[in-house]
Amino acid sequence: ITMFCVSYIMIHVGFHFDIEKGAFKKYGTEYIVAMTAAGFPWIFCAVYFMVALGDGHNLPWQEALIAGRFAAPTSAGILFTMLEAAGMKKTWLFQKARILAIFDDLDTLLLMVPLKALFVGLKWELSIDLMFVAILLFFMCFFLHRLNLPATWPFVSLYAFSIAFFCEMVHFLSASDLTDPRDLCETVHLEVLLPAFTVGCVIRLEEHDDAAPPHPHRLQTLSDVELPKRQWGSCIHADTVKSSISAVFMVLVGFSMPALFKATHAEAGHRRLAADAPGAAESVGPGMIAVHVLACTVLMNLGKLFPACCYRKEANLKTRIALAVAMMPRGEVCAGIIVNALALGVTGTAMTVAVFCLTLNMSMVSLFIYIVKKLATEQPPRPVVDANAPAEGSDGVAGGAAGAGATADAPPVK
Repeated sequence: ITMFCVSYIMIHVGFHFDIEKGAFKKYGTEYIVAMTAAGFPWIFCAVYFMVALGDGHNLPWQEALIAGRFAAPTSAGILFTMLEAAGMKKTWLFQKARILAIFDDLDTLLLMVPLKALFVGLKWELSIDLMFVAILLFFMCFFLHRLNLPATWPFVSLYAFSIAFFCEMVHFLSASDLTDPRDLCETVHLEVLLPAFTVGCVIRLEEHDDAAPPHPHRLQTLSDVELPKRQWGSCIHADTVKSSISAVFMVLVGFSMPALFKATHAEAGHRRLAADAPGAAESVGPGMIAVHVLACTVLMNLGKLFPACCYRKEANLKTRIALAVAMMPRGEVCAGIIVNALALGVTGTAMTVAVFCLTLNMSMVSLFIYIVKKLATEQPPRPVVDANAPAEGSDGVAGGAAGAGATADAPPVK
């Protein structure tokens, strides 16, 4: 169910990915900015997980790199929705944030492949994953929003279920003793994030206006009027379905967490983190959990301020800071990275801190958009002064004098 929810959400993220294929040089600069804006929060949190959690809770560098990746992606869906609601869709900030957020998410998904290789080691089974990613990138590049596939929520649900089912079946067949009794192959774990994102990228979206119902003629009865047929998928709005699936997904992410402050928790063994395992270090108290959450929240948002140092020729300082703050909201992709890290076996206090950081960040989205709204100022174009035009006020003075003279010379009207 969790993989289905992630797939459904990532398909909608792919819907927003749209670039001009002839402007790769322009988008190269944008990708570097987005990659750096995603890289700083990741590095800050990864280093924190390696050195600041305490003895017995610090992660090895391979696990820390995967766990810290949760801080990298910006929530494109939340960002676009909130900025549109704030009336900023036509602004320079919205257009720039739209490109950066999509490249931010894409960079996060692509980097998970080498991070996974570092975590599990160089094995030939990774070539299957690499070939799978290469095929997805090919489809994403050459079929970007070109396939006329249905994009209503029932079909999107079908696509998400198919992706989740395929990835889970590959995992099951490669791990089962029935299909591999001699253990010739290690377990192949294909992630659903990039396949679902690719499906959203290749589907061509078309906006259709709802046809107005026909007006009956004065001589017709209601039984004679042919009403338009409604598809069963239109009975429930797509936004309602997406919001419901996102809510269920976040609940399932919460289920992945163990009891926070108990050293042992035998009744929930399948959800234990490493701190609850026998022989593991004593669990961290609530006070230190709060300190770690606040510290990581500051680090993950501080790293997103990098875009404020760019685009100096395009916007003033306040607008650039507003752009950086607009990149701070996290959401679906961040939660997907946390689920992916848990599936790979990354456990411990770091994952608890990551989940709480995500929760705190999502509760601050309205504050982020409020700050963006206050800081963002459109730069009005400077008026062009015509050198050949007479100075303002000279015509008025001359005209006024001429008018006064004409009035003085004119004979009085009787």
